[in-house]
Amino acid sequence: MRRWLCRAAAAAASLWFGCGGDPPASVVLPEPREALREPAARGTVPPDAKLLDVEIDATLDATTHEIDGRTRLRWRNTSRASVSEIPFHLYMNGFRAEDTAWMREARGSHRGNAQGERGAWGWIDVRQVQRRPAFDAADAGTPLAFAEGEDPSVMTVTLDRPVAPGEEVVLDLAFVTRLPQVFARTGYEGDFHMVAQWYPKPGVLAPDGTWHNHVFSFHSEFYADFADIVARLDVPADMVVGASGILVEETTSGDRKHQTWRAEMVHDFAWTADPGYLEHAAMHDGIRIRQLAHPEHFGELPLHLDAQIAALDSMQARFGPYPWSTITIVHPPTGAEGAGGMEYPTLFTTGSVTDIPAPLRWLGLQERGSGVFVTIHEFGHQYFQGLLASDEWSQPWLDEGMNTTSNVLVLEDWYGEDAWIVRLGALELSANDMVRLAQRGVETLQPIDMPATGFDPVVGGYGSTVYRKTAALMLTLRNVVGRDRFDEALRRYALQWRFRHPTGADLEAALVQHLGGRVAIAGTGEPVAGESPAPGPVEVDVAEVLEQGLRSTKVVDYRVHSIVHRRVLGEAGWHRNAEGVLVEGDPVPTEPPTDEQTEAVVVLHRTGDFVIPVEVEIVFADGTHARRVWSGRSRLQTLRFEGRRVERVAIDPDGDLLLEFHRLDNHRIAPGADVDDELSTRMGHMAEGAALALLVGVGP
Repeated sequence: MRRWLCRAAAAAASLWFGCGGDPPASVVLPEPREALREPAARGTVPPDAKLLDVEIDATLDATTHEIDGRTRLRWRNTSRASVSEIPFHLYMNGFRAEDTAWMREARGSHRGNAQGERGAWGWIDVRQVQRRPAFDAADAGTPLAFAEGEDPSVMTVTLDRPVAPGEEVVLDLAFVTRLPQVFARTGYEGDFHMVAQWYPKPGVLAPDGTWHNHVFSFHSEFYADFADIVARLDVPADMVVGASGILVEETTSGDRKHQTWRAEMVHDFAWTADPGYLEHAAMHDGIRIRQLAHPEHFGELPLHLDAQIAALDSMQARFGPYPWSTITIVHPPTGAEGAGGMEYPTLFTTGSVTDIPAPLRWLGLQERGSGVFVTIHEFGHQYFQGLLASDEWSQPWLDEGMNTTSNVLVLEDWYGEDAWIVRLGALELSANDMVRLAQRGVETLQPIDMPATGFDPVVGGYGSTVYRKTAALMLTLRNVVGRDRFDEALRRYALQWRFRHPTGADLEAALVQHLGGRVAIAGTGEPVAGESPAPGPVEVDVAEVLEQGLRSTKVVDYRVHSIVHRRVLGEAGWHRNAEGVLVEGDPVPTEPPTDEQTEAVVVLHRTGDFVIPVEVEIVFADGTHARRVWSGRSRLQTLRFEGRRVERVAIDPDGDLLLEFHRLDNHRIAPGADVDDELSTRMGHMAEGAALALLVGVGP
């Protein structure tokens, strides 16, 4: 039931955006002249970042769904070691049989999409590998030995002679790829073809001579060096083609179409072909945004265009220029939903905005997610991991988690801070709420910084931990140290590591360096008379927060333990005077103390193990407020206010700690205090939010 409600809530986007009416006319714009934008617009492109030149020839048989291919690559050894073997990825072989590493974990299903009939397997069969004397050599090359690994998703080519540091080698590989019936990213459905991770790709060589060429597993994605790629595609003449890069030439001969595509400074080349595509293109900031869709999705294209523009504007401002001249958004047709929601250089597949079911429409349910959020997320991968080409197998959070962080910032830039994503009448959930509420199960049992293979699909929690818990950590740190300060640090990291292979350690070092390591924060307002301990600055240790958040399962959890009012100690009883004689003092008071005779004691409790500073709001009986920052280093913190009465206390009143999902005990009202309208509203909103979370399936 919860899954149905969640999907039904996602369908509400069409209601909010007002889908309907006639679809827009097909719009085709001229192809950009260059794959990269003009130098002034594209930002820095390091000349030493490109390690590969690749040429691909591919002929698609749309009946057998096979591709007869040949690829020639020139690879440069930038390590300190000689290389006698070059390992390759054969990702398509993950779909070859049920005993591959990928299929053993998937068991024929991926993100709710099931494998088709038993014979619809996919594979890549390398037929020949040769070494060429030069990239443009036409003569016969030297045959080389090659063999698949223990898992067929990897292969090793043995060279006839080593490649020394700084030298290049040119290889030719002949192969045949058969596409599976699509249920996980790549494949075919009818005439629709999504051709992705389809050709042999070399691994990544570290400076010390260590290869990164991991087996393709269920949660792992892709890691490769930057290349300039020319792809010559031979497809049926009626096919509409979209691909990474730009189309530089097209001819037709009989019933076949021949196209040449060029992509520069990319680490992959993907393409799609389907005679049923209609095209809608637009220009924004000098970038052509091309959408390919079947007629049933054409009415949604303006919504995706708005989302794409919002994401482009936000991410360019935050992380530097988008360097390429085109973006292609692919809308998989009905029946091919398994291809949706996946990123490739300058091209990605998105999801549909579906009609809202009538019962939820009557309830007034609205949302700003579903398909358009998929567009924001998949475009975000053009930065994380398109420009910042991290190793998605070793540290998937560096790609998916940082991208999810950027997605929340896109929504903030587009809709405003804490704008709703799901709304039902007065009930609202923001993107921050979604991030927070995703951390309520197995996610607390697994650290973020694990390789993709560390997350068992049977256990679950990969998406909530890698995507949303990372976002909760980064957004929490942003709120604690200051948003402008954090945004600048993250921007400097993004600019420093463009077209590189940053690691998690590189990001952590950049944040520590640019934030200052230990960041002083302080509560707002003047000290209150009679307050103890006296308020003072508190420091947040950036490295410590990252260490706890990334590599532990510690949980952020604070509560207001108690609010106590007691009489201020006076002179009752017997005391020695200046001469040392015992004398009787004031009688024991029998009347209730006045406010001036009262001491308020507030006890705060850190119930979780995660140590991070937190803001505390104290509201006094006279209506005045004070805010203090508690370091959280001790389990208990006692605040005393002599001569004051406290009405209520709130820990993290602004909801800055997105890592804290258990918040119902963050507020406490003093015994006997009147609950005013403001507090009633605040507590009511919390209850409403919990009710809506249960409705859409993200609650406890």
